[in-house]
Amino acid sequence: MNYPRISVITPSYDQGQFIEETIRSVLEQGYPNLEFSVFDGGSTDRTVEILRKYSAQLSFWRSERDGGQAAAINEGFQRATGDILCWLNSDDLHCANTLSTVASLLVSCLDQPVVIYGGCEMFDNRTHKKTFRPPTPFSRELLELMDFLDQPSVFWTRKAWELVGPLDQSLHYGFDWEWFLRAAKVGRFEATGALLSRYRIHKMHKSRTGGKARWRELLTIVRRHASPVVVNHYEFLMRRNSARWWLNKRMRLCLALKGPLRTSADAVATLLSPPFWVLPTGIQRRTLWQISGIH
Repeated sequence: MNYPRISVITPSYDQGQFIEETIRSVLEQGYPNLEFSVFDGGSTDRTVEILRKYSAQLSFWRSERDGGQAAAINEGFQRATGDILCWLNSDDLHCANTLSTVASLLVSCLDQPVVIYGGCEMFDNRTHKKTFRPPTPFSRELLELMDFLDQPSVFWTRKAWELVGPLDQSLHYGFDWEWFLRAAKVGRFEATGALLSRYRIHKMHKSRTGGKARWRELLTIVRRHASPVVVNHYEFLMRRNSARWWLNKRMRLCLALKGPLRTSADAVATLLSPPFWVLPTGIQRRTLWQISGIH
């Protein structure tokens, strides 16, 4: 097999408790044409010690203050020489054969703007509960409504990056979604059923923080890329913070129900199914997956 060069960029900041596992998940695959770089934002924990430990196996690493996560990733791709690109956050993991699987799927179309994405295992760092998420069939309309792509399971050709351009560094919470939306306008998205990554859920996870700032940013992205109908849905939900809070609380209570009551709760959850309610600024997606039986 011809092994195209794959560039993996890992942005990091104060994730010393996770980053060694992330690094090992990439290196231990033994992919023969790997360019693996870590861009750390000046961590004050054990991160630098760990990076020094693996410096001989990393293509590049640095630890200094930068402009944030999106800026670090953009810097990484400016330096990257790979035919296939991706980034892997310092709390997530690749699976055992991820890189060779991706290479086999993209090697025949390196001259085209192609994005490939696969399955993802969500795992709770505290409870160790695991949830497999198969890839959702691609739809531009659905992507306008919600970011259904699991970022650590997404890879693309250099041609795609060159046509789409860098991440928007003004964004903090949704820059991956915004890039996918731009990519959907110029490239082809293909799904594979292969399990490509493991997505760690923990108390400081960015998608669980941000509050109103996150909602405002996601609305900015929607206004930039989505149809007027989707924009109206987001604006409606953002004006009703108390309704979102109430519904999330009631749905979490339903998770503890048994027997006929649980059956009734599942029926109610069906009424709240996509496309209207599964919004990043609406009902929390993880709650909906649980109550709807998507484990």
